[in-house]
Amino acid sequence: MKTKEQKILIGGLVILLIFIISFLYLNFNSKESFVIDTFKKDAQIENLPEPPSTKEAVKVEKVLQIESKALSVNMIKVSLNVFDKKYEVETKEGTSVFEMMKILEEKSTPLNTFSFQYKEVSGLGSFITEINGVKGTPGKYWMYYVNDKLASVGVSQYILKDGDIINWKNEGI
Repeated sequence: MKTKEQKILIGGLVILLIFIISFLYLNFNSKESFVIDTFKKDAQIENLPEPPSTKEAVKVEKVLQIESKALSVNMIKVSLNVFDKKYEVETKEGTSVFEMMKILEEKSTPLNTFSFQYKEVSGLGSFITEINGVKGTPGKYWMYYVNDKLASVGVSQYILKDGDIINWKNEGI
């Protein structure tokens, strides 16, 4: 008899235990609560109670879109020669000889000095009058050559190409 009573008692306790666990589980999960995980990049609200009325709730949604495009700038290397001095210049693609000379002058150092003077000529652009302290004299002018060929356009109009060699010569026409 004791074994039968023990089995009934154990069976009753198991049923009671299952009932208590079920009650606690259902009661615990039925609470209305919401949780925001602030440590996540895209925090989400969980178990948020519904608004009292859909007529009262207004949904406002704004989307902000930002596009960023990295511009790649192709760099070119050119040489500029004046008398016995040779200057190596790295500049961006699309730069004119005149712009490159301004860059070279700005980056000039005491050991690698470069300077020039110019005047604007209507319809022709910039006209170089002096390079590194040497002025053009009557009958002699500063002429530039691109890859050993006399340039056919002014310094502000010729667009440099990678590997161009610019030679300046003070000579007569």
